[in-house]
Amino acid sequence: MKKTILALLCALSLHAADHDLYTHSIQAVGEYTFNSDDMYLKDGWGWGLRYNYNFSTVSPWEIDAVQFAFDYQFEKGYLDGGSSSVYRWGVNALWYADNPSDLTPFALLGIGAHFFDEEAHGTTDGLFGAVGGGVEYQLRGDLALVGEGKFLYGGDESAFLTTVGFKYNFGQ
Repeated sequence: MKKTILALLCALSLHAADHDLYTHSIQAVGEYTFNSDDMYLKDGWGWGLRYNYNFSTVSPWEIDAVQFAFDYQFEKGYLDGGSSSVYRWGVNALWYADNPSDLTPFALLGIGAHFFDEEAHGTTDGLFGAVGGGVEYQLRGDLALVGEGKFLYGGDESAFLTTVGFKYNFGQ
């Protein structure tokens, strides 16, 4: 088993992902959100779009990319009746691990705002902070599979957002 894992890691290292090669990327993701009890919303599915601007040179604070994110959570039922859709807009700073592999982990830190169709039970529109990370697997130079998880904190309300999707790189 150890030899198999070592051989797999060696094979992965032959195909390096180069984030400096492309300056722009877009992502389409499916998501599942785990909402805190303070939000009174049931957990559920949604979708999201991301736009990344990748820095090809050293940026302030060694940031590798800036990500603009939009997430939409389908009509969610409140725990005791009623429902609301959730719209989230955010800006995230991304730091990619420098590794010679197609499988690249990253960390993110961001801010944003969320809006509810129907506010109830003290759930209100407002600001949130985001912290999380994920992995990106290069399928080819301009296409990658992305998985991400991030905690959203806003006042008394919090959620854990998980996403899986595809990323298309362009702007060589």
